[in-house]
Amino acid sequence: MCFSATASFAAGGLTTVAGVAALGAGKPAYRLLAAVPLLIAIHQFAEGVLWLTLEDPARAAWTGPAILTYTIVSKVVWPAWVPLSVFVVEADPGRRRLLGALAVLGVILASVMAYGLGAYPVNANIAGPHIQYRQDSPLPFRGVTDLVYPLVTVLPALVASDRLMRLMGALLVASLVLTKIFFYYYFTSVWCYFAAIISVIVVLVVRAGSARVTVPQAQPSRI
Repeated sequence: MCFSATASFAAGGLTTVAGVAALGAGKPAYRLLAAVPLLIAIHQFAEGVLWLTLEDPARAAWTGPAILTYTIVSKVVWPAWVPLSVFVVEADPGRRRLLGALAVLGVILASVMAYGLGAYPVNANIAGPHIQYRQDSPLPFRGVTDLVYPLVTVLPALVASDRLMRLMGALLVASLVLTKIFFYYYFTSVWCYFAAIISVIVVLVVRAGSARVTVPQAQPSRI
């Protein structure tokens, strides 16, 4: 995160509580969405560990695993998980078609970015109050992935028919724009922190959505 190991661990703890609450409240269809805060918790805990390893050379052996965990969640798991989790709970046919297309695009992007992590390893260093991630990938690769990534991680929430989910999407867009403007060189770290805090809304989305899920009543037989 953009402040310290303590802040990252605190964000991880908050999103863990939110994830457990969401999973406890959600019907089966909402399990993927309810797990989003837990994925973000893993993300934040990994960056907390990274802070510790970068600040103390004696812990340097954990730097690689921390970076790998952080980037796998953010660059591989996240693009595929987010659109799919919104798709499976959407009831409107028109929105489902668009969300289905975004889910397919997300899986493709996740595959491309998984290749990118293998071909162009990520390094990280502390720059003031931030962690800066660097990946020396070709400009066309970065250009395409940077364009598609927001589409599959933010647009699904904006497309959803659920109002709370659209609110979450709007907050994600606002945080993305602000991070791009004010924290460009630390975008990955700072925006993921904002996304962690915003993900707490998932609990409300899951609770409200699960309350609307009804089991079809058996029709009386006619003789």
